[in-house]
Amino acid sequence: MAKRNVSRCTVPARNEEVFVKVVNSNEQNSRQITINAYDKESEKKTPLPVFAEDKQMKKDNLGPGSEKLYKIQTADVKNKIIFEIIQEGRGGGIGVSTNNKGLSNVVIRLK
Repeated sequence: MAKRNVSRCTVPARNEEVFVKVVNSNEQNSRQITINAYDKESEKKTPLPVFAEDKQMKKDNLGPGSEKLYKIQTADVKNKIIFEIIQEGRGGGIGVSTNNKGLSNVVIRLK
């Protein structure tokens, strides 16, 4: 049976859009991920729209050593969102950095 790794982080929703940069720090393997984002205070965990390169995404594939910027629409969120990455098969957890300078609010590194 394949291993499933679910990693989550909390991101402040200060604007109508939040940017999250995801980096595959593994130089040999690509990572197939499923992405979810939802309001932390929502009981139903209604998904928020997540975009990459102007396309709405639920699943993505990050090549070895690659990175991608995801935009989350947070117009109806008052405080924080939960950003969730699900990795099927191999892959470790995530490392989160919030001291990022640039467009993204958070940098997430896949181990």
